[in-house]
Order: sequence, then structure tokens, then C-alpha cells
Amino acid sequence: MKEKKMAIVKFTVAAFILGLMGFWIFKTTKPFNELAYGTIGVMLIIVGFVIYSGIQALKDAKSGLNAEDELSKKITQKAASMAFSISIYMWLIGMFALDIFSVDSVNKAKLVIAIGMMGMTLIYIFIRLYLSKVGIDDNKD
Repeated sequence: MKEKKMAIVKFTVAAFILGLMGFWIFKTTKPFNELAYGTIGVMLIIVGFVIYSGIQALKDAKSGLNAEDELSKKITQKAASMAFSISIYMWLIGMFALDIFSVDSVNKAKLVIAIGMMGMTLIYIFIRLYLSKVGIDDNKD
């Protein structure tokens, strides 16, 4: 029962994000630039991952599997720790890159936060998918 509730929460979050993106696109009066299209693409990838994990949670719930086993917890922890350490360097490189390119100071803070948050999410997603396919070597921990 808990797995089904978690899947419903994932679908609700995905619908909420899609709704906010639709509202943003509908209310925008200026034409989009490359950054806006990139943001939309990244957010669609993130929403796609949330929907994929929700579908997997529903399949696992129907087959009677436990969603929180030791391996999935360990993969989540390993992916989170690797994504955190990689994202520290991503933030550092991003700060230097924004000093090189000219960005108006009003939007600079929003740009840094938006790129940083989406980058951290993508790093976590890709590491999690990689570790779930390859697995974790217990001898290296």
C-alpha cells in the first residue's frame, strides 16, 4: 500500500511541475531564447524520470516487491554522495563561467540558482540510473 501511495505522490509532483511549466509558457510575453528552451528541455527530462520512477513503483507494488530494499537504499545513498561531490565542482565551474560571459546583474542570481539546481538534479539522475544498471561493488566502499 505504501508503494502505491509513493507512486501517486510521484505522479502528482510530475503533474504539478508540468502545470507550472505550462503556466510559465502561457504567461510569457517575450519570445524564448536558448536558455529558456534549454530549461524546458532539462525540466522535461526531470519530469520524465519522475514519471518513469512512478511507473516502476506501480509495477513493483503490483508484483508485491518491496520498494525499499537494502540495495536500492545503498544505490540511492551512493548516487547522492557522488552527485553532491560532483556538483560542488559544477557550482565552482559555473561561477567562473558566469564571470566570463556577460549577464546582467539582476538575472545573474536567478541564472546561477536555476542552472545549479537543474545541474545537480541531472547529475543525480544519471548517476542513479548508472548505478542501478551497473550495481555497486561492496569491496570498494
